[in-house]
Amino acid sequence: MSLSARERFLAYVRAVPGARPVVSPFLPHAPVVQATLRCLGLPVAEDDFVQNEILLARALDYEPMFMTDCPGLIFPWQEDAGRSDEQWIFYVLNTRRGPWERRVSRALGQWGDDSGFPVKTEEDHQFLLQVCAEIGDHEGEIRRYFKEWRERVGDEGVIVVSHPHVTWLAYQISQQNLIYHYNDYRETFWRSMEAIYQAALFVFSIGMEEGMDFTSESCYGMEMISPARFDEQDLPYLQRFADWTHQRGGLFWYHNCGMTRELIRSGRFNLFRPDVLETVAPPPEGDNDDLGASRRFLDPTICTKGNLNLRTLRDGSVEDVVRETRAMVAAVRGYRHIHSTADAVLTGTPPENMVAFVRTAREAAVNGR
Repeated sequence: MSLSARERFLAYVRAVPGARPVVSPFLPHAPVVQATLRCLGLPVAEDDFVQNEILLARALDYEPMFMTDCPGLIFPWQEDAGRSDEQWIFYVLNTRRGPWERRVSRALGQWGDDSGFPVKTEEDHQFLLQVCAEIGDHEGEIRRYFKEWRERVGDEGVIVVSHPHVTWLAYQISQQNLIYHYNDYRETFWRSMEAIYQAALFVFSIGMEEGMDFTSESCYGMEMISPARFDEQDLPYLQRFADWTHQRGGLFWYHNCGMTRELIRSGRFNLFRPDVLETVAPPPEGDNDDLGASRRFLDPTICTKGNLNLRTLRDGSVEDVVRETRAMVAAVRGYRHIHSTADAVLTGTPPENMVAFVRTAREAAVNGR
């Protein structure tokens, strides 16, 4: 009896003897999946990205991965339609401390305007702590959420519980204010990180009970932080998340699509022992200009994932994609490596390039050429 895509993926990550190498594009944007299905003459469900990718994965013989929410489960903001207008979307999160409010620019979105992030003052951290303390009130919704995910995907792929982003305060603070608050309200900031960590463990525990395949975390690369800051702030939480997951027989997934070469070559990533480490990103997304060299600095027990250049995949020719995919496979031969992309596959990627990547990766990984 043949193994399911989920079984193949997990067997490879767990280093089961004879497990087939995995090919798994990283979260291709829905329009790319739809366009590729049409290119192959296959049906498209306009509003079901999960079933679309499952169908595409079957057609191209790859093992898909899906990623759930996590920060949104901890901080379930709800729109206040009565107060929203043409310029602003108002959100509220009701707590026992009172309502916590925020507004987001319709034109710029949360990431285009710092005012959309709710943590602006030291007092806002008290609301953050309160929300995390009340996470148990949402167990029913969280459990239903994960159960529905497992039902949708079945055994057609693996599911990763998304990154809580502890050191980014779960997207509740802007990148600029993150630095100011860490320096000006150090003790308060650490309390907020610890509260998010504990709330994330609650979410992870339910996710694992409902059949999620990986817990995960992510942090900035050297484009945003220094090695010393990584050691002080990120590494302890990565170690705690990985240890907690492994103690329960689970698998821990680490994502960093930035500049990671120094973190890899200094051995820092080996210290927290992720089961999957992605994306070993090349320029311009990251700074790993030699995938094979970076891979050799990582513990052999770590299964890496990546790292086809997204610009090549979107803007290059089929011949470019084939050439770089073969080079990627050759660079990690002898190591467990999931053949994937440097980050989420960009909208606008031609279907022919998507097909060429997957088919070339599969052929080269299995046949050694």
